[in-house]
Amino acid sequence: MSEYCIELKNVTKKFGKFTAVDDVSIRLEPGKVYGFVGPNGAGKSTTMAIIMGALFPTKGTGRVFDHPLATPGALKELGYSPEFTSFYSDMSCVEYLYYMATLAGLSSDEAIKRTNELLDQFDLKQHANRKVAKFSTGMKKKVSLAQSMIHRPKVLLLDEPTANLDPTSRQEILDTVRKMVEEENLTVLISSHVLTELETIINHVIMIDHGHIILDAPIHEAQEKFKQGILLVDTSNNDLLLEKLASRYEYRIEEEDIRFNTIEIEQLKKDIVGIVYNENLTLNMLKEEVLSLDSLYKQIMEGETKNEGNIQKNA
Repeated sequence: MSEYCIELKNVTKKFGKFTAVDDVSIRLEPGKVYGFVGPNGAGKSTTMAIIMGALFPTKGTGRVFDHPLATPGALKELGYSPEFTSFYSDMSCVEYLYYMATLAGLSSDEAIKRTNELLDQFDLKQHANRKVAKFSTGMKKKVSLAQSMIHRPKVLLLDEPTANLDPTSRQEILDTVRKMVEEENLTVLISSHVLTELETIINHVIMIDHGHIILDAPIHEAQEKFKQGILLVDTSNNDLLLEKLASRYEYRIEEEDIRFNTIEIEQLKKDIVGIVYNENLTLNMLKEEVLSLDSLYKQIMEGETKNEGNIQKNA
C-alpha cells in the first residue's frame, strides 16, 4: 500500500506544440490540505484533470493510492468540484444529488439515504425541491461540493471553490471544507487565487508556473525559509529608540509603530530589549511579522520571473 494518496511522476501534457504541464512530480499525503496556486494558465486545472482521468498525460505516470490514473479504482477514491459547474435545467437539488449518487454506483436505496445525508450536512434540505440551475452562485458551489462527496471519496479536488462568491459565502464554503477534513479525514487539493483565505485552511503549498512546480513544501516551512526579517516595534519613546538604532538597521514609520527590516532579526531583538531596559522605556509591542501566503507567492513568483529557476529544490 502506497504511503501517498496521489503521486505523479514526471508528468507532461502537451496540446499540440503548447506544453501545459512540464515534467511535474508531486506527492500528496493522506489527511492533509494542499493549496495549489499559480497564475492563470500555469497548469493547475490541467494537472487536476490528469489526476481525475479526464486528460491523459503525454508523458509520465501517476497513481491514486495503489491504482493507476483513470482506472475505476482510482476514480472511486476521488471527489471533484470544478470551477464552473453545469446543472440540468429541469432537475431539483434532491433529484440532482440522487442522480449523481446512482452514477457513482449506489443502489436506489443507498442513493436516497446518501442524498438525505448530504442535504442535511450542507444545509440544503429547505432547498431540496428547488431547481439547482436557478440557485445563486454560492448555493451552486455548495451543491457541487455535496456531489463531490456523494460516494465518500478519500481525496477531494477543488478547483476555485470560492471563486465569484461574496465574503460570507466564501467563508461558509471554507468552513464546510475544514469540517469535512476533520470529520472524514480527507486529503484535499485546492486550487484558488484567494490566497488570504487559502492560508487559513492549508497545511502544504504547491506553486506552479508555466507548467513547472516551483515550490512544494509545508506552508510553515516555506514561510520560515522566505520570511524577510520584519520586526514591528512600539515603545514609550520611539524617537529615542531610533536615535540608537537608525544608523544600523533599515526602518520605516507606520502610524505609531516602527517597522524594521533586517536579516539580523535576533540581534535586533536583543538590541531593542537592551535599550528598553537601559533607558527605562515601556515596550508596548515587539512582534516578528509572519510571512503571509500572498506575500510568499509574490516573492517567489517575482524571483521565478527574474531568475527562471526552480525554487522547489531549495524549499
